[in-house]
Amino acid sequence: MPLVIDRRSFLKQSAIVAAFGTLTSQFTFGKDTNSTTRMALLSDVHIAANRNDSYRGFFPSKNLERVLQKVSGSEFEALLINGDLARLEGQPADYAALAEHLGNVSETLPLLMTLGNHDDRKRARNGITKFRGEVQPVEKKLVTTFDAGPVDLILLDSLMATNVVPGQLGRSQRNWLKQWAHSGSKPAVVFVHHNLDPDDDNALVDAKAMLDIVRPESRIKAVIFGHTHAWKHTEIEGLHLVNVPAVAYNFKDSEPIGWVDASFTKRGAKLTLNAIGGDTARDRDKLELAWR
Repeated sequence: MPLVIDRRSFLKQSAIVAAFGTLTSQFTFGKDTNSTTRMALLSDVHIAANRNDSYRGFFPSKNLERVLQKVSGSEFEALLINGDLARLEGQPADYAALAEHLGNVSETLPLLMTLGNHDDRKRARNGITKFRGEVQPVEKKLVTTFDAGPVDLILLDSLMATNVVPGQLGRSQRNWLKQWAHSGSKPAVVFVHHNLDPDDDNALVDAKAMLDIVRPESRIKAVIFGHTHAWKHTEIEGLHLVNVPAVAYNFKDSEPIGWVDASFTKRGAKLTLNAIGGDTARDRDKLELAWR
C-alpha cells in the first residue's frame, strides 16, 4: 500500500526517482486477497562482465542461465533477485551482462530486486531498466513496494557501501518501515539482502533496531534475505526469517546453490528449494510457513 505523503516528502521522493532513474510503474498481480501468487526467489547471482568468471569451482553466469531456463518454462508471476546482482564492485559491464541474461524473462515476467553489498546503487538502476516497483521516499536508499495480490512486498536497501561486507538500513529507512507497517493491514513480506544476526559482524549492523520494528508488527509475517549463501529457516515470536541460498556459489560445501519456488497466500507461504549445485541433498526441501 503506497504511503500518503506530504508535499515535502513528495518533493524528496521526486528527487530520489530522479537520482535513480524512473522505475516501471507499480505492478499489481490483478488478483484478490484470496488468491495465490507464485514467484521465483533468487539471491546472490554475482554476475560479472566475463561470463567465464568463476569462484570456488562454480560459474555464476552458467548457474543463472540454468535457473532462468527453469523459471521461464514454468507458470511464475514474478522473479525477484535479493541482492548482490554484480560480482564484486557493481561495474557497469556487470549490469549489462545481467540485463542480457534477463532479456527474455523480462518480456514475460515482472522483475523485482534489492541491492547487496557488491552492488552500486546508481549503476544498478542505469544498467537494469526493467525492474518494477513503487519507489518510496527514503533518502539515499532505493526502497520499493509491490502489491502482490494476497501479500504486500517491501524491498529494503541494505547497501552500506559497495564491496563493504556489512549492511545498514539507516535511521530514515527504519523510520519509513515503521510508518509503512502502520499504514495498512494486508500481510506483508520484507525482503532485504543482509542477514539479521546482531552477533555477526558481516550482517546488518542495525539488525537489532530492525528486529525491534518488525518483531512486534503482526502485519509483517516474514523477512527473506540472502548474503550468507545458505538455506535456513528460523522463527522469532511467530516472525519467519528465511535465508535463501545463492545462485552463484556457496561458502561451505555443506550448503546448496540454487533458488526458491515460492507461493504466497494471505494465510502463509510454501517455499521449495531447487538445488542446482553444491550439496544437493536437500533439493526439493519444502518449508510451509503459517502466518502469525
